Amino acid sequence: MASHGERCGVVVKQCEDELAVVNMAIGAGHAGVRAMCATSGGGFALMTEGVGMAGMIEAPVVIVEVQREGPSTGIPTKTGQGDLNQVYGASQGDFPRVIIAPTDTADCYWTAVESFNLAEKYQLPVMIISDLLLSEHPETIEPDDLRHDVPIERGEMVADWPGGNGPYKRYACTPTGVSPRALPGTAGAEYVSPTDEHDEEGIVISDVFTTPPMRRKIMEKRMKKMDGVLKELKPPQLEGPLDAPVTLIGWGATLGVIRESRALLAARGIQTNHLHIKYIHPFHAAEVTAILRKCKKLIGVEGNYTAQFARFLRAETGIGVHDTILKYDGEPFEPAIIAAEVERLLAGRPLNLDVSVEDAREMAYHYIRTHLADAARPTEVELADGNSHGEPLWHVQVVDRSSGVSRGQLKIGVRTGSIYAWEPVAAAAQA
Repeated sequence: MASHGERCGVVVKQCEDELAVVNMAIGAGHAGVRAMCATSGGGFALMTEGVGMAGMIEAPVVIVEVQREGPSTGIPTKTGQGDLNQVYGASQGDFPRVIIAPTDTADCYWTAVESFNLAEKYQLPVMIISDLLLSEHPETIEPDDLRHDVPIERGEMVADWPGGNGPYKRYACTPTGVSPRALPGTAGAEYVSPTDEHDEEGIVISDVFTTPPMRRKIMEKRMKKMDGVLKELKPPQLEGPLDAPVTLIGWGATLGVIRESRALLAARGIQTNHLHIKYIHPFHAAEVTAILRKCKKLIGVEGNYTAQFARFLRAETGIGVHDTILKYDGEPFEPAIIAAEVERLLAGRPLNLDVSVEDAREMAYHYIRTHLADAARPTEVELADGNSHGEPLWHVQVVDRSSGVSRGQLKIGVRTGSIYAWEPVAAAAQA
């Protein structure tokens, strides 16, 4: 982007840390420039106080949060959907903000357009929650899916403020909650943007004389904006036959893989439908509730351990899913995996979390890379029952990568996944 910046009128700035990034973006939005910044989960954790500041001073900003497997640094090169709670709960207190989860490559483009318009029209932070797979994968799209002549909606802007209008109220209480916005330097429209609570003119409500009625009305003024935002967002629609026995519920970038899994299931005689959520906040609670009340078996599909969206759905609608299909190993969902899990759930079979033969082989490769200088490879994998570890073991034979000569065997717990022992060939021969 930086190489095209001068020709396209875009400034690209690499800052020293995420604190500087978000504050610089908010400052640019406050000054009248459309600004976006992007990070992943750890960086977003540092940005969250800035998100609240943007909500308080009603400055437009767009923040992209690309989910990776966490916590902490986690798996920085792998994908996941584990940051929903973090993004939804960013910063302390209640303030207006928008959270959007784009579904595919073209939708990312149009989501950015929409996010900038919403941020400026309603003077608030907009967060785009994506994931690593969607953000970095190559994909072919139709040329007409992207256009340069996009709608640009900047909202109510004050060009000047004549003296006869009275004092300029940057945070004027209006029926919509959206106040007249003047850019710094506008004649007659001087004001302060305090991060403390304040009145219509931006004068701080002190800790001693808080003036509860003023605090209440200015809070209500800000939150009114969410009603207008929700009216602009398209409610989700149910895809597939209305009377299908199974409803798959997803959000964000799982749209395509869920559609493909439904096709696999249909070929096997299992009819499903699909409700997919793009707009996380504000949430179309009434529309989603009306749809799900007519559905039968609800299965949530998401890439995290705790079914974060299923919890969010229940909080917003009072409707809980019957089952979940979850993935948290850093790899994206595949259609066959979802289809197989739906079949398992319909058959009433319990979820098996044991280490499989394929898993044992992958774990052996990890040991070889980290302990044997990647100079070997696994061959036969056998299951052994009786042992002193209290669980069955996989015995994985390991041979030299070049000669094929035996190097020894690994012992891996079937239930725990613990690598209990590496027995080099000499020790294995004595056993």
